[in-house]
Amino acid sequence: MSSELKFEELQKKLKKVLNTDRFRFIFIFYPNENLREEVKNYICENFTSSNQITLNLKDNTFKDIAPILYDNDKSFIFVDDSFAILDNADLYNGFNQRRDKIASKNINLICFVNSNFKEKFFQTSIEYIPDLFEFKNAIFEIETPNNEENRLILKEVSTSSYSSLGGLTVQSKKEEIGRLLLKLENVETDKQKLNLLYQITTIYRDMGELEKALEYQGRILKFEEEILGENHPNLAATYNNISTIYQAIGNLEKALKYQKKALDLKEKISEINYPDLATSYNNISTIYTDMKNFDKGLEYQEKALKIRENYFEENHLDLATSYNNISTIYKDIRNLNKALEYQKKALKIFEEILEENHPDLATSYNNISIIYQEMGEYKKALEYQGKALIIRKEILGDNHPLLGSSYGNIATIYMDLKECLKVKEYILKAMEIWKSSEYHKKDFIAGLTIIERIESNIKKEKKLNYNKKGRFCKDI
Repeated sequence: MSSELKFEELQKKLKKVLNTDRFRFIFIFYPNENLREEVKNYICENFTSSNQITLNLKDNTFKDIAPILYDNDKSFIFVDDSFAILDNADLYNGFNQRRDKIASKNINLICFVNSNFKEKFFQTSIEYIPDLFEFKNAIFEIETPNNEENRLILKEVSTSSYSSLGGLTVQSKKEEIGRLLLKLENVETDKQKLNLLYQITTIYRDMGELEKALEYQGRILKFEEEILGENHPNLAATYNNISTIYQAIGNLEKALKYQKKALDLKEKISEINYPDLATSYNNISTIYTDMKNFDKGLEYQEKALKIRENYFEENHLDLATSYNNISTIYKDIRNLNKALEYQKKALKIFEEILEENHPDLATSYNNISIIYQEMGEYKKALEYQGKALIIRKEILGDNHPLLGSSYGNIATIYMDLKECLKVKEYILKAMEIWKSSEYHKKDFIAGLTIIERIESNIKKEKKLNYNKKGRFCKDI
């Protein structure tokens, strides 16, 4: 690597991200081809225990490259020009339809994109592969030097499929829906039709119009059944998507029905310990948990955990997911010690494999805080909620809804501590964020109720005799 290119930050981040014991999906935006090759060489030289393969996408179909994706366990697979996928309908449809299977493999798929075309890449991806960033692990952008030390700058690009497809506001999403519906009327091929239906469904889900999302997801199912037949294994993903919409609507019986249909198809083609079965068991568990059938929820969650413990290394992210979900069930049945035990198992994995400011780490701190709060250990609850807040402030900015959730959770802890001024301070911070979010109107209204209650408690506290102080507010 040339002496003027210093990759200390890249080395640190890649060490956390690259791991061929599980699937990783990494984008790297680069300013020139020489630098791209140097980054590739650096990875190959420093991670020698894994194979390195560069995908040749020119004039190839998804069928041509599928064996490389499926049959090269514990390998780094490089895509030198990710636009080659978006320029080939067969390739981008293949990635759309096989994304779950690709993500079940122990490969690190490292995709390079020239920085000059970053915005175009994001826009085109949203159109052709709407779920592309659902299973991304990291997006890095290397900027050319503009500093005294002549060092390259590495940025981690924040992106989320939620609220990005179709735009960032409800109005822009409605406009995008109108555009896509017009395109759907004049569609020329089956692949284009299916792709448009996927995009329309995704936007309706983002907007919270779940009945519409269900309608178009149903059209996808009908379309696929006509082409593939009712028992084709590829329908499992569609059954899963229908199930998750029914679950969001609250029709849990229908959600369970379709999730079990997905599981039946997977069981016909999968090995006993195949991790995709664990995903279905996990999804069935969450439905039973929503039904308040906690015994069944725990039964299926333990099935998922057994597969993952047999299939993955002990610090695998999917194991952390299982531990987290089991913790949630134990919390629901008020076995708080067990809930804390499993949540700390999840946290241990997160701390080992994630960066110090990763959002999933913040979520785990938040979950532990809630358990401690329900145990009545308010100081520990504040400690862990504070850790979550620090991460969310650092990576999400000042107006992200998750930051609002942290402020709101801290406010509820101070309510239990009867520190009224602190409650007011943090709930106002939360409301300042919620008031500008179209998706958090209910939270804002709940905040108003808390403010009214706190103002009432402050007035009551001020009327108390000295010997009765602290009944409503200990800080007044």
